[in-house]
Amino acid sequence: MQLSRVPEDVARAGLRALYTVCIADGELSALERAFLRGVQDHVLHSHVDLDALEPIATDALAAAIAPGAHRERVLAGAVIAACVDGRATDDEVDVLARLATALELDPAPVRTARRLAKRHLLLARVDIARRALAGHKVRQTVREEGVIAMVAQLMPMMGIADHALAARYRSLAASPAGTLGRAYFDFVESNGFSFPGEPGAGPEIIVVHDCLHVLGGYGTSPADEIEVASFQAGCHGGDPLYGLLFGLAQYHLGVQVAPVAPAESMHADPERMMRAFARGCRVERDMWSDFRPWDHFAKPLDALRAELNVLPTA
Repeated sequence: MQLSRVPEDVARAGLRALYTVCIADGELSALERAFLRGVQDHVLHSHVDLDALEPIATDALAAAIAPGAHRERVLAGAVIAACVDGRATDDEVDVLARLATALELDPAPVRTARRLAKRHLLLARVDIARRALAGHKVRQTVREEGVIAMVAQLMPMMGIADHALAARYRSLAASPAGTLGRAYFDFVESNGFSFPGEPGAGPEIIVVHDCLHVLGGYGTSPADEIEVASFQAGCHGGDPLYGLLFGLAQYHLGVQVAPVAPAESMHADPERMMRAFARGCRVERDMWSDFRPWDHFAKPLDALRAELNVLPTA
């Protein structure tokens, strides 16, 4: 996703919309305040006085933001705002519904937020998983290789090994130091993960996610996983909302959407999350659709980061 320059009046209206969602439950929490600051500093690069924010009426918001991408991004940000303190409430979701109606947007994100608020978790999991990276890669694999190929990727999760596939990934141990292939191998080994094809391993489609860990320099703590999910969401050419929600649900809301990791709660640092998202937005390739790890494993990491425009974290 490319971040375009946002006029100051549009930024102010958008931040007021997020603020309106945040205070719908009666208070502005420290996490919500940090989220507003992170959006301003890393996404909008605006100069709005956050301490002077006031709620905005839906008709005023619609008048301030013309139809198009800015409206969609306001709704996406508003959904994250409703979740960032650890729990979406009915009052917050009611505000989301009014925003979506006033901005004439698809209400699907509001339905997902309401399912989270109502703890209709099976439906919420389905919403998030099918629209985040995993669902995108499943559809891409089925489209390009067929259903049988996708089913074969799932067999190791049921204990049925693919020895040839596992051996191919294990062979990356011989890759030169400093290449993506060797860094990926070391990442999997050092964390005690299984390689694709080994019994209990996740499907091969998650290798893209692991490569983003390596390219971005992110660890595997719950807080790091939220950051890499945010970075990953920015690396997508489409709607980033569900990519952002994936990390929040799994490691902040306590809603399991990842097939091979337990859900955890309250690990998000909203400012770091938005910084990682903005960093991902600057990557010059849609990593969800247009990154095939085996095409890049032999490349030096520094050269690949330069090619993709993966900027330093500092």
